[in-house]
Amino acid sequence: MIEHPNSLLLHHCLQAASAGDRQTLRTLWSEDIVWQVMGAGPHQGEIKGPDRIFEFLADLGDFGQSGIQSEIEDVLISHRRAAVICRSRATRGDHALDAHYLVVATIEDRRIRRMMSIPMDAKRAEAFWAGDAA
Repeated sequence: MIEHPNSLLLHHCLQAASAGDRQTLRTLWSEDIVWQVMGAGPHQGEIKGPDRIFEFLADLGDFGQSGIQSEIEDVLISHRRAAVICRSRATRGDHALDAHYLVVATIEDRRIRRMMSIPMDAKRAEAFWAGDAA
């Protein structure tokens, strides 16, 4: 992980999200945080506020046979944003997801104000969420 404050903030956010640590997430997020989910899937669009985002993350964690597992492959940072490219995997019955996503955080006053997740393998992700991937 790159030792930049914004990179570390996003890394802590993703770790806390994976662990279901709502208390830590509340300290990292602004009160009016928005998470925008791009592409196909059950939660596409804007999700506003910590409580709704917690529901979204819980749904992802419960999804499929073992939830969605993600690993960070690359980090991109600036003074206003931090982003990661991650590889996400999940299974649901005989359907498997193995796709890359770009997750971008907009940071204001040392807190994450906006998150955006974008599938880089859009057709593969869309097929999985539609139940067509094998």
